[in-house]
Amino acid sequence: MFLDGQKVGLRPVREEDASIFQEWMNDPEIIQYLLIYLPITLAAERQWIENTNKSKDSIVLTIVTKTPIDGKPIGNVALVTINKKDGHATLGIVIGDKDYHEYGYGTEAARLMIGYGFNQLNLHRINSSALAFNKRSINMHLKLGFKKEGRQRQKIFKNGKYADEVLFGLLREEWKK
Repeated sequence: MFLDGQKVGLRPVREEDASIFQEWMNDPEIIQYLLIYLPITLAAERQWIENTNKSKDSIVLTIVTKTPIDGKPIGNVALVTINKKDGHATLGIVIGDKDYHEYGYGTEAARLMIGYGFNQLNLHRINSSALAFNKRSINMHLKLGFKKEGRQRQKIFKNGKYADEVLFGLLREEWKK
């Protein structure tokens, strides 16, 4: 395990995860909150995993359960566009298995990844965002200590209409508190 929490562990993405990732990324209920629009093929998902594992400026990890079924993939968490010079990155997270929504799995996975970003990567800040209608994500960010830093009005076209994107930031000194 790469990072270990109470409910979840984070491990590198694997080629054998491709079919479950594809299932999540083609589920309208899941992707309504993501910046994905087209159906994703298994070949495209495999290519994404290969590219992810080669990336020098991103860390993408699979969220796996610790109980009741140890090692079951339920989502992904990432730090992308890692800028070592300026000390910042962007957090992204998805819980693709809907049976694990609303139980704190995503919050714990995000907390583990944020801790890794500040403690191991020596980041100064972590950026993130959520679509304004994604109340679960907004609440998670606030619970983790992120500050709302802005709103880009009608930025993303989802579900037949434009949605605002809420921007968040978390500084290392805020996290330490």
